Amino acid sequence: MRESFEKFERSDVKVVAVSPANRDQIEEFLNVHGPFPFKIYGDPELELYEEMGNHHMTTVKSMLSVGADLLKGEVKISDIVPKDKKERKHFLSAVKNQDVNIQGSSWLFDRNGDVMWKHVDDTPEDHAKVDEVLEQLRK
Repeated sequence: MRESFEKFERSDVKVVAVSPANRDQIEEFLNVHGPFPFKIYGDPELELYEEMGNHHMTTVKSMLSVGADLLKGEVKISDIVPKDKKERKHFLSAVKNQDVNIQGSSWLFDRNGDVMWKHVDDTPEDHAKVDEVLEQLRK
């Protein structure tokens, strides 16, 4: 989203992100990955995630999904675990301390707060693509 932010800004869209993390974890993320041009809010109790219909994969299912992608050659360990020491430390901390099995979602709301469109991820690979979201904005 950071790389595509200008496309949303040109469409007069406000972008916000919600993470299943607390303030300290978000600050650590920002220290490692740099600033973002939009706000990142925390939902460590997963209240908003659950209210919006996001679901959890079991740890076993997550591991099987990653393992299958590794076996098929669709992903490498180096694609998952960062090489940079600072990024790798943050990644391992997140895996240990956050709910990494909850699946995300993408939402578009109108100015009244009504849902215009949503995409709830089924798997970690099932994120809405930027072009798909932008296409929904044009409708």
